[in-house]
Amino acid sequence: MLVITVMGVVASGCLSGQESTSTSTASGETSTPEKTTNVVIYGYGSEMITLDPSTEFSNSIVVLANVYECLVKYTPNGLEPWLATSWESNENGTVWTFHLRKGVKFHTGNTMTAEDVKWSIERTIRMGLGPAFIWDPIDKMEVVDDYTIKFYLKYPANLPLIASSAYGAYIMDSRYLSTVGDDNAIADWFNQGQDAGTGPYTIVKDKYDPKTEIVLKKFDDYWGGWSGDQFDIAVIKIVPDASLREQMVTSGEIQITRDLPLDDLPKLQENPSVKVDQTASYQELYAFFNTKKEPLNNKLVRQALSYAVPYKDIVDYVLHGYGEVAKGPIPKGMLGHFEDMDTYTYDIDKAKQLLAQAGYPDGGFKLVLTYTQGDQAEAKVAEIIKAEWKKLGVDVEIRPMNWEQQWALAKSDPSKAQDILMMYWWPTYPTPYDFLFNMFHCEPEINFNLCYYCNDEFDKAIDEAATLEGIDPDKAAQLYRKAEEILMEDAPAIFFYNPDDVYVYHKSITGFKDNPGYPQVVFFYDLHKA
Repeated sequence: MLVITVMGVVASGCLSGQESTSTSTASGETSTPEKTTNVVIYGYGSEMITLDPSTEFSNSIVVLANVYECLVKYTPNGLEPWLATSWESNENGTVWTFHLRKGVKFHTGNTMTAEDVKWSIERTIRMGLGPAFIWDPIDKMEVVDDYTIKFYLKYPANLPLIASSAYGAYIMDSRYLSTVGDDNAIADWFNQGQDAGTGPYTIVKDKYDPKTEIVLKKFDDYWGGWSGDQFDIAVIKIVPDASLREQMVTSGEIQITRDLPLDDLPKLQENPSVKVDQTASYQELYAFFNTKKEPLNNKLVRQALSYAVPYKDIVDYVLHGYGEVAKGPIPKGMLGHFEDMDTYTYDIDKAKQLLAQAGYPDGGFKLVLTYTQGDQAEAKVAEIIKAEWKKLGVDVEIRPMNWEQQWALAKSDPSKAQDILMMYWWPTYPTPYDFLFNMFHCEPEINFNLCYYCNDEFDKAIDEAATLEGIDPDKAAQLYRKAEEILMEDAPAIFFYNPDDVYVYHKSITGFKDNPGYPQVVFFYDLHKA
C-alpha cells in the first residue's frame, strides 16, 4: 500500500469552535489531550475513491454511509426502517410499495420526497456503473404521493434487502442536484468534497482530502435528533501503516481503527486504554480452481486437493483464531449459510485415494497459484497449501501479483490463465445470490467466475431462489442448499475461512457496534463520549 504522510488532525477551534482530540506540533509529534473533546477520529488504512453515491463501489463507503441514508437499513437481526418507515408487496413480490419518513431534511435544506427516491435510483441505473446492477429487477417506479413510492419489477425480488445495500442505494437531493448539471457534472461536484444527503453528518468541503483526511460535521437538522454526548465532528484519517494506527489508538490520538496486526490483539485485549470488538464478517477467502485446464478439469483432482487442506490449522495459524472455518460458500449469519453442510475436511489419505482414482497416483503435475501481493494472510495460506500438496506429489508455484495483474491474467484465455486464484469476496448487499451468481453462475464472458465453472442445474436453483427471498425465504433456503451441495460435489473452489471483523477503539468512546452489512463503516452517529 502507499505510504502517506499522516496529516495533523483538525486544528483546535477551526470548525465551529470545537476542539480536536489531539494537537500536532511542528515536528509532527502529537500530544495527548487532557480534557474531553467533541471530535471522534477513525484511523483508516486506504484512500477514498469517489464521493458519487451512484458509482462508489469501494473504500469511500466509510464516508457515504455517514452522509447519506438508504430506504432500509440492514442489521444482522433483520431489516429496519431508515428513510422508509414501512413497506409491503403483492403476493409474488413483483410490486413493492414504500412509505417514506416525513420531515426529513437534506443537507441543502430541501425536504425529502418520493421524487428524490425515484430520481436517485434512476440516476444510478442510468449511469450503469459500479453497483448499478442491484436495481436490475426494476421495470418502472411510480410516485404515488410525496411520501409513497411504488416499484414494479420485471421479476420477483427482495426489494427491501436491495434497498438496504451499502452500495448504490443512497438517496440524494434531486432538486438541488438537477441544478448542478448532467450526471458527469454532478459527479465532479460530489468529488470536490460536497454532498446532498440526509445523513447525520455532512462533508466539510475545504477539509476534504481523499488521500489524507476527510472531515465531517454534524447536520443540526438531522431527523434523528442529537444528544449532548454525541460528536459534533467526525474525522476519517488515512493511516496506511497498521502499526502506527495501533500506536495512535492506544494513545487516544485516534478513537477507533481496524485491520491491526493479529499478533498484537492479545496484548491489546489486556490494555485498559482500549477495547477490542470482534464480530463475524460477511467476508470469505476462496481459492478458485481453473476448471478448464488439465488436470483441474477433472472433478476427482479438485476433490482430492480440497481434502488436502488443513482448514482448522489455517484458521489458527493465519487468523490466530479471529475467524472460523468456512462451511461452504456463504458466511455465517446470512441466508444460505448451513452449519450442518457436509464440507471438506483435512484427510490426506482420502486425497491420495482420489488422486489415484483420477489417474494421478503419484501426483506429478505442477500448478500456478496467484494471490494479491502484500496480503500476508493469503501468502501464509498459499505456503501451507504448497507444503500440504507436496505430500501428494503436486508442485505449487506461488505467484504473488498486484490485483490489476492478477485480474488481467484471470480474465484472459482460461487455457493460458492461472491454475488457482486466491481472493476474498464480500457482498454488495447481504444475499447469497451475490456470492453464488457472481462467482459460480455460467458466464458468456469472464467477469467474476474465475473458476470458469458452469452447471445448468446449479444456475437454475440459485436463479429461482433469488426470486423467492422476499416472499418465501424458507423455499429460497432449500434451493440455495441444493445449489451449494452441487458446488461441494463439483468442487470448483476451496472455501477456506470467514475472518472476523476486529475493531479496536479507545476507552473514551462508547456505542460502537459493527454492522457486517456495511463493511468497514463506523456509524459515527451511534458513538457517544464515555
